[in-house]
Parts: sequence; C-alpha cells; structure tokens
Amino acid sequence: MPTMSQTGPWGDPQGALGLLSSGPGADGGIGSGNRGGVGPGQGPGLGPGQGGGCCDGVYNPGGDVSKPIPIYKPEPAYSEEARKAKYQGAVELWIVVDASGTVSDVRVVRSLGMGLDEKAVEAVRTWKFKPAYRNRVLVPVRVMVEVVFRLF
Repeated sequence: MPTMSQTGPWGDPQGALGLLSSGPGADGGIGSGNRGGVGPGQGPGLGPGQGGGCCDGVYNPGGDVSKPIPIYKPEPAYSEEARKAKYQGAVELWIVVDASGTVSDVRVVRSLGMGLDEKAVEAVRTWKFKPAYRNRVLVPVRVMVEVVFRLF
C-alpha cells in the first residue's frame, strides 16, 4: 500500500471554497437542500419541508413549536378476540395533528395485535386537539401517542 504524503495537499483540488456541505446542497445542508437541512428541504428541517419542519412542512414539537393539546379523546373499543383472551397492553402511534386540530395521518409504531392496533387507529382518528403553534401561527405537528388497553 502506498504511503500518503504528510505535507501534500489534502482534499479535492477542484473543490470550491465556502461552507462545508455533505452533498450537492448549499450552506451546510446534507443532500440537495440548503441552510443546514437534511434532504431536499430549505432550512434546518428534514426531508422536503422548509423552515425547520419535517416531511412536507410537518413540524416536531420543541423549541418554538408548541405541543398539540388533546381536547376530545374517547377511549378505544376492545376487539372481541382480545377481550376473550383477556389481552392487555399499549399500542404506540405516530400521528400528525394538522393546523385545525384534526388527526390527519396515523401510523402504528409498536403493535399489540389481536385487532387492537386497528381499534387504536380507529379511536385516534376521532381525537381532536388544540393545534400546535410556531411563532403564533398554527402548524401541523407529528407526535407519538400511546393508546392503552386495560380490562377492569
């Protein structure tokens, strides 16, 4: 294996001077985006969103983005299969709460089975929230929720 020169030039001699970037993007972005983003987005966000959001403009709570507050949260129904087996536990879901406080996207992260995942998704789709804010503007946010199933 050849030895590397300790005094020779390092890096790409054809490279451009400026802020470091880990892709074709600009201003420190990773991927094709710019202003510190990851992916094709504009700004410090993730994915195609912009201004610090994730994935087409959906934000994550924290910093200047508030959390949505549940105002209507009915309990889920039990599946017959789970009730007969006296099965209990929790289903974890990623949800998007839109700027009107409605749940617009639901994805199962931790499954429980026995028909309870479907019952959890069904129930969460009916939940209503006081929406999240960013700089006093209503914004959609992605949050994780846990739906607990207990027999009494």
